Formats: sequence, structure tokens, C-alpha cells
Amino acid sequence: MESIKKINVGVVGFGLSGRVFHSPFIHTNPHFNLSVIVSSKNDAREIYPDVEIIRDFDDLLKREDIELVIVSTPNQLHFEQAKKALEAGKHVIVEKPIAPSSNEVLRLIEIARRCNKKLLPYHNLRWNGDARTVKQILKDNLLGEVWDCELHFDRFVPEIKGKEWKYGNPVGGGTLYDLGVHLIDQAVDLFGKPEAVFCRLFNQRMGSAVDDSFDLKLIYPLLNVTLKAGVFVKEQGPRIAIHGKKGSFVKYGIDPQEAILRNGGMPIGDDWGKQPEEDWGILNTQINGLNFRGKVETQAGNYHSYFNDVYHCIVDDREPAVTPEQAYLNILIIEKAIESHEKMQVVKL
Repeated sequence: MESIKKINVGVVGFGLSGRVFHSPFIHTNPHFNLSVIVSSKNDAREIYPDVEIIRDFDDLLKREDIELVIVSTPNQLHFEQAKKALEAGKHVIVEKPIAPSSNEVLRLIEIARRCNKKLLPYHNLRWNGDARTVKQILKDNLLGEVWDCELHFDRFVPEIKGKEWKYGNPVGGGTLYDLGVHLIDQAVDLFGKPEAVFCRLFNQRMGSAVDDSFDLKLIYPLLNVTLKAGVFVKEQGPRIAIHGKKGSFVKYGIDPQEAILRNGGMPIGDDWGKQPEEDWGILNTQINGLNFRGKVETQAGNYHSYFNDVYHCIVDDREPAVTPEQAYLNILIIEKAIESHEKMQVVKL
């Protein structure tokens, strides 16, 4: 039996992203070796005692055994660290947002091509259970032609304490870059590139130097898409609401993977990513002339699928599921949204 080629991985940064969204999946995936973690703290050693912990990013790049580098540091560091890793001959996963500006994304794309290495944006929410379920509903044409879609990322977080790095730096900071990029990626994955945008940004919490809430409209010829995130939403509304010519789909609740990972769980077991029935969405539509209204079981979320795709992208030289060009469009939409807010007008892409 032919042995599986394993890719040695170095994770840069061990904050929320490195600790929750990357290291557990690399650690439990038979295609990868979690070889090195670059961190200024020692907590990574407590979780992964057999993994080498180093302090210096440049020392990681000198390691010839490391094939894949995961950049999971603060947003303003993404471009420079991804650039250096590519130029050091590494394939690179970059946590969202891939870079603060669309021009920087284009530069990374060109560097990756020149170095013949893979640039892999991390848009893991495509593998949330709700995103997978909605995509299947639209693929099966259960709503007919879609007229209206709302995607929300609402929370009740009235203070920014502990998140000053995220809301105090105008370079790649704020909720539009942090959570909005997820909603933009999901909307574009479902409906394609919009023609224009209209956006309002809000700075509602004391001490926040950048936006902490937004209301973004993606404008299509016959479709209205609204993306919203708020920090003063104590009573949650629908996470997803889509309405079409034949019917509607409304979904409450959030994918369970992050909560389990935050609490120290590992992504293993047959029930990984499954949502309880109370969080299943409601489908109200017509099927073969019959009216139907009922719960739709949410497909299991599984971020492992992203990393499996990365593995085959590298080993088999395949196109990744999330391309750098798609990540470029996401950042371009953010830039146009900021321009729209500043000018208080619709801005074309």
C-alpha cells in the first residue's frame, strides 16, 4: 500500500485564529504534520507538547523541511509575512482578510506565480453547515429565482476590551474586514460578482477607532443582497433569510464548530459539525405544485474539507476551492464599500 505524502506545516501566530481555526485541523489531519508554531507565548506547548515552538518568523522560513506556512497573525501583518513566505519557497495559507488592500492581493498573486507556489486564502465559512445547506437549496432550485437575501453576523459585544488590536488599528481593522469579508465571500460564492455596492459603516462602541457595525448592500440586476453585522444585538434574528419566486428559507443559529474549538475540543468524531434540530432552517416553498413548509436538516459543517482541498491543491497541483482571485474580489468589494460610505452613494465595481 502506497504511503501518504505528509506535508510539514508551520503555523505563524497562536491567537484565536492559529489556536482555534488552524492548528487543530492540521494536528488531526493525516495529510499534515504540525511541525512548528511561531508564538511569543508558551500556551501552544501546553496543547501540543510534541510540536516545536519558536519565537522568530524568519527562523521558520529558513527551515527546508517546512512546505506550508499558515499566516494567522493580525491583519496588518498578512501581506508582508505572506510575501516573505512565498519568496522563501513555501506554499502559504493566509487567514482572512488576505491583505488590507486589493493592490497588495494582486502583488501576492504575482509573487506566488513567479515563485511557483500556492497562495491559499482562508475562507473557512464556506464549510459552515448553513452555507453548505443554502448552496444545496439554491442548486436544487427549491426557491426559484431569488429576489432577496440577507446574511447576518450579529453579536452582543458592547465593549472592545481585549480586542484593541482589532478595533484600534485602521489598517485592515474593523468589523467589515473581520466579519464582513466572510459574508461577502459567502454572497459572492452564491450569487457571483455584484454590479455595485452601497454601504453604511458605524462606530458605536467607546474606544473603537474603526467600524464595529455595518449595513452593506450588494447590488445585482434583479437581486437585492443585504449583509449586516451589529454589536448591540442581544436578541438574535435570522442568520440567513433568502426569498425567491417559489419560496423562502430562513435559518437561525450559528455553526457549532467554533464554540467546540474555543473550548479546547478537537475536530474528530462522526458527529463533528452537526447542528441540533432546534437550529435547523425553515423551508417554505412549492414542490411539484404542492405547498411545503418544514425544517431542513442542516448539513454538517466541516472545516477539514478546506484543509483536504489544500492538500490536494499542493500535491496534485490543482486549483484551490478558494482562489486568490476570489479573495481579491472580496477585498475590492470592501474598498468600494468604504468608498460608498465616505461618499454616501452607490459605487460601481
